Parts: sequence; structure tokens; C-alpha cells
Amino acid sequence: MWKSLRTILAILCLTGCLLLFCDRSEDSWLAQSLSWLADVQLMPALLAGSFALVGGIVVLTLLLGRVYCSLICPLGILQDVLASLRRTRRYAWRPGHPLLRLAMLVVFALGFALGIPLVSGLLEPYSAFGRMAACLGEPLSVLAHNGLAWLAQKFDSLALAPQPLVFHGWAALLAAVITLAVIAVMAMKQGRTWCNLVCPVGTILGLLARHALLRPRLDAAKCQHCGRCAAVCKASCIDPAKAAVDASRCVACWNCTDICGHDALHFLPQKTLPQKDANGRRTALVGLLGLLACPASGVLAAHHGEERDIPALRHKQRRPHPEPILPPGAKGQGHFSSHCTGCQLCVSVCPHNVLHSQDRGLGLLQPSMSFEYGYCHRNCVACGAVCPTGAITPLSRKEKSSIQVGRASVRPESCVVNTDKVPCTACQRVCPVNAISLVGQGERKQPVVDADKCLGCGACEYICPARPWAAITIEGRVEHRHI
Repeated sequence: MWKSLRTILAILCLTGCLLLFCDRSEDSWLAQSLSWLADVQLMPALLAGSFALVGGIVVLTLLLGRVYCSLICPLGILQDVLASLRRTRRYAWRPGHPLLRLAMLVVFALGFALGIPLVSGLLEPYSAFGRMAACLGEPLSVLAHNGLAWLAQKFDSLALAPQPLVFHGWAALLAAVITLAVIAVMAMKQGRTWCNLVCPVGTILGLLARHALLRPRLDAAKCQHCGRCAAVCKASCIDPAKAAVDASRCVACWNCTDICGHDALHFLPQKTLPQKDANGRRTALVGLLGLLACPASGVLAAHHGEERDIPALRHKQRRPHPEPILPPGAKGQGHFSSHCTGCQLCVSVCPHNVLHSQDRGLGLLQPSMSFEYGYCHRNCVACGAVCPTGAITPLSRKEKSSIQVGRASVRPESCVVNTDKVPCTACQRVCPVNAISLVGQGERKQPVVDADKCLGCGACEYICPARPWAAITIEGRVEHRHI
């Protein structure tokens, strides 16, 4: 019963996390209703200052052990899926390597302390899963959606519109592929190896799980050292020769609860005898469901009066920016770099394809804005609503309309007014705050930007017809300011 309950909840959690990253539709009720799955992850909650959630995970671990790793963490659940693909599912006890686990935890902590988000972002489990879902899972979702859209058009139906296939960046893609390959090899070889050797969250929760109320215990008087429990333990934490269990590595999968034929293995307090009372088991299950049902889903307010999209202009190259253009709510590079773990959730939910993963610099794998496929609409607050770490703080539409994230800069030598000798008013017409005016004689006037009005939304850079780069581009600000 325990194992079946854990399996059902784990599948629901993993499916929800995948849908959260793969749904790109604007004003998606699905992303809005599932955003709480990102909020209840341990490290994002800690970075966001959600100490009530952190305290809830601590209490849950002290009661039931590392149930977080089996029910809530999508990367842990993914390892179980990959481990199920192996030919034989027999495992064996292995030593725990506590020094290696502590060393990885120290590296992770130093990454945050020294302001090196790349190190911590690669090791943090939710961010690692997010990159795999965004860079590998989302393209498959878009291709499937476009296939259905094509099929619908064959039947003269416009119910589905094709979605653009957006590239998130080479660094994010490479990190996602390598991480998936390493985790797959570890999981198919020996189950939860990544959790118990590399993952810093697993190490932290393991220190608490040593003192959990319901942790696995072997009764040395009853144990026959048959090894049946060790053969199904994907954490390799049961030593049948010594009739001992390393509770710090146990991920509370409960695979071993019914396998022992000698009634020697129990998840019970030290002085509690095994009970076969069905009512007692039912009460325990209800209590567990109550603990897991605590987090409430946050729902975004409905969008009102969103601007009309501008048709995308093709074959425009991404221009490198001296300073990354960070989304509204990021406050500035200092706040953003110290909180963002590069999970790619904001990149996945951006309905206008503005956010992309950085391929260079200290912000490697962290998102920034680029305007080849769209621009940042004033009425869209999706990224701040789903960010689990507080790197992008939630904003109202009114607050966002007064934040300057960058300023437009004109390069007259690239403007089509000078290169092609044709009149162009695209940037002036599309600017939502009237920060661009046209000056000059005759029809071929050139744009001039009022830096005090410009928000840095990128509408002008997006619509500019100049190639290979726009003639009017956005330069990011180190610190955002209200105007």
C-alpha cells in the first residue's frame, strides 16, 4: 500500500513538472495552476525566502525520512524511471562515501557564497531537471503540437495554431544532454547514485533523515541475512550481512517494506512493535496525504488588453549585448545572479519567446532577454509569477510598466533609411511608450530615442527590418530603475 501510494504521487508530480516546462501557450491555465510544483522545491524555496515551506520539508523529513526525494523532487523521480529501464532490477549494498557527499555539498555552498551560479546551478536538482525539460522535452512538445496543427489544417480547421520552435542556447542544451547522460548511466547501473553521491539536497536531507521518526530498521534477531531487501533497495543502503540500514541514504521508496519474509524490516519507531491493524495503516496514509497536500497552488490574475503581436521577421541574428538584458523584476545583476539557479522555467513559460539562456560570461545558463522572435509585452508578467527562487520578483502590470531594464540605442549606419535609401517608421510606430521620435528632412527621417522614457522592452529591435542585426538595439542596465 505504501509503495503504491508513493508511485502514484510520484508519477503525478513528474507529469505536472513536465507539463509546467513544456506548455508555452499564452495565459496558460495549466502553467498557472501547476506553478506551485516549482515553489515547493527545497533550494528554490530557500532562495525565495519561503521559510515556511522549507520548515515543512524539514518536518516531513524528520517524520518520514527522505520522502521529498521520492515524491516531490522531479529529478529523483526521473532517476526511478530511468532505473526501471535496466535489464535486471537487482541491487546490492554499497558503501556510502560520506566524505565525497560532504565535498559536493561544500562545492555547492561555495558556488553560492562566491557568486558563481554556474557551479550551484549545475548541481541543484530542480534546475538540472528544468534544463532537461526545457531544452529536450519542450521541443518534442512543440513538434507534437505542430503536427496536430498541420493535421487540423488538413481538415480545414484552425483550432490549433503552429508554435515556433525556439532554441534556448548551446550552453543550456549541452548542459542538459550531459546531465541526462550522466544521470541515466548512474540510475541504470545502480539506482539512486546521483542522489547519494552528487546531489547537495540529498546530502542535506540525509543528515536529517538519520533522526527520522519512521526510518527503516532491521531486527537483528529476526534477520536471516538473505539479502532480499538489499536486492530491491535502489539507494543501496541496506547491508544484510550486518543487518544494518544507512537511513541517511534511504529515499523512502518503500520497495522493501513487504519483501522481507521474516518480518525483520520495519519503518517504525525504535520501541514500537509491528502492527497488522488495517485501521492503523489507513490512518498513517491519511496523515501522509495531509502533509503532502499542504502547498497551495498560486494562480495568476487574468491578462487584460494584451498588445497585438507583430509578425515575426525571419533571418535575424542574435546580437551579443555587453550587459545582459534581464527581465523586469530581476532588479539588477547583483540580485539576479545571487538567486537564479538557471532552471529555465521562466524561459519555458515566456509566451513571446523573449527569454533565452546565456551562452557566455558569469551568467552562463541564466536567462536574459533577446528580441529575434518577439518583445517583452507590458501586460505579461508570466516569468515573475513562476520564478521559484525570487530571482524575478512578481510584479503587477502597472509596476512593470514603470521599470526600465535597458535603453534603446540607434546605429544610423545600419538603418535602412541610409543603407537602402527608403523611408521607415517601424520603430517609432511600435514603441509602446512613445520614446522614439523621427528627425530629419523629407521622408527619410532617422529615429532618436528619449532615454528617460525608454523601458527596454525590445519592441523596436524586434520590428526593425535591418539585417543581420537590427539598427536599433537594446542595451541592458546593470541595475533596473523606476521611471
